[in-house]
Amino acid sequence: MGGAAACTGVRMTGITIPDDLRRFIVTHALTVPHVEAILQLRAGGAESWDAPRLATRLYVRAGSAATLLADLCAMGIARPLDEPPLSYRYAPETAELAALLDALELAYSRHLVDVTRLIHSVEDRSAHDFAAAFRFRKEP
Repeated sequence: MGGAAACTGVRMTGITIPDDLRRFIVTHALTVPHVEAILQLRAGGAESWDAPRLATRLYVRAGSAATLLADLCAMGIARPLDEPPLSYRYAPETAELAALLDALELAYSRHLVDVTRLIHSVEDRSAHDFAAAFRFRKEP
């Protein structure tokens, strides 16, 4: 028993996202567009990315792409370039972060459903917590 799982590479525990990657996704509250932006920049290597170019690749508005690029810069994943227009390049601040982003690409390509479920569970929890903050409670 378990031979089929061993042949397909499926873990019997159901864990497909390493703990350090899970923590990174949750801690940074990554969205699917964040992940897609990371993967675009990562695949582009030394290419520069501005908001309109990223927007075209991700099918989002330029304003949303600009926010994504700024977020990636704040996370230490990308760095701004000095040349106009404002553009960014993939440049993880540490080797550990680069390895984590490699793991993200691998997990996203092999376990898309698991990664997106994790992302959406964080989004759902955040929305629930935000709504709960505005719920009126009767004082005892």
